[in-house]
Amino acid sequence: MLARESSIRESQVVCRNVWGFCRVIVGAGLLLLIGACSSGEAEAITVRVDYDHDEFATQFARYFPDTIEVHPGDTVVFRQDWTGEAHTVSFGSMVNDVLAITKPLYEEWGQVPEDQVPPEVLEEYFAAECSLPTLYGCEEPPTDEPPAEGAEEESPEEINQTIAQPCVVEEGPVPDDGKPCANQDLGPFDGTETYYSSGFLGFETDGENVFELKLSEEIALGEYNFFCGVHGSFHTGTLKVVPADDPIPSAEEVNLQTRQDLNEVVEPFRQVYETASEGQFVFGGESFSGNFSGLLDARVEGFLNEFVPETIETQVGEPVTWLIFGPHSISFDVPEYFPIYERLEDGTVRANEEVFLPAGGAPEIEETDSPDPIVVDGGTWDGAGFWSSGVLFSDAYVKYTLRFSTPGTYRYACLIHPPMVGTVTVSG
Repeated sequence: MLARESSIRESQVVCRNVWGFCRVIVGAGLLLLIGACSSGEAEAITVRVDYDHDEFATQFARYFPDTIEVHPGDTVVFRQDWTGEAHTVSFGSMVNDVLAITKPLYEEWGQVPEDQVPPEVLEEYFAAECSLPTLYGCEEPPTDEPPAEGAEEESPEEINQTIAQPCVVEEGPVPDDGKPCANQDLGPFDGTETYYSSGFLGFETDGENVFELKLSEEIALGEYNFFCGVHGSFHTGTLKVVPADDPIPSAEEVNLQTRQDLNEVVEPFRQVYETASEGQFVFGGESFSGNFSGLLDARVEGFLNEFVPETIETQVGEPVTWLIFGPHSISFDVPEYFPIYERLEDGTVRANEEVFLPAGGAPEIEETDSPDPIVVDGGTWDGAGFWSSGVLFSDAYVKYTLRFSTPGTYRYACLIHPPMVGTVTVSG
């Protein structure tokens, strides 16, 4: 699917398909995690949220590790790597109930092509997951009927504030109006809350992207599931609360588990990156060559957010073509401050619509639900002013071509993946 609103959702929800899963989401050198110290003698456990590798930019809808053991009264530090993707850490009895339904369905059917998934499975999955707050709200099934007269078109920067801001619902239903929760005081988590959520962890401009979960001394022993309110049931973890005198893994042992988990997902990407750097990329049984914008591997739930090669040499008037895998933009002369999200003084979180739309004369692309590759002729850029393709995405890939009318060296970027930058050198 390729569209302005759809691209926003596809990119920020990590390419959710109709299943609610992601079709395309399908090492050495990892540093020890630095855990925040608690007020007690023991070092607090740190959970990594997402991961941006230091050799090549990555993005994962994962917690590392995704299962941890703690004692009542402990503090767990959730530290987010800012990859351009928003995440939350959300607990509650309602979360437990929903994941008890959706996780087994995902484990059984998540890798099955969506047209082979029984309709009753989809219905059961969505009936459960849509009872929880979601980023933009659960989409209604498509309809041929025109919108009601006077109905307001949804603005893509309007985000469900129940998810975006901290929220505690002690009991009863979770509000479904998309407004901020009345109670945003994240006191110690005692496990009895209906819904207990961090809200969006910090953005790149917010400084430290950290959420410290303090457990109540009175929390009942047992397992507490948590999930990301942005990515739903395929981005989950489990917190196991055990008796205070039971041994649990130390912070150092948890860090070791994190490194092992990260190696498992990074190594396939390393292989893909090295092969693509030599000019070849194989995906979906098809072999590609050329300039790549983003890379994928069916074995890994994530994205490799790189332009490969990083530097392209061309001549005035010659077409430069990128093969775009995953949701990305081709954007030149990007303003110095161009936030993906912004947090207003009252706490409201908004997506920056300009991130996702074509700019500078780049053509607008018609919406399509075609699973086939999409070919876009971007036209010609004169090298002056902000130019952006807008966020482009197809279930297969997008073939995007641009020409340059002026010699020069031009830096470019993907607006929704801050580490993703490249250079085009144009000779006369």
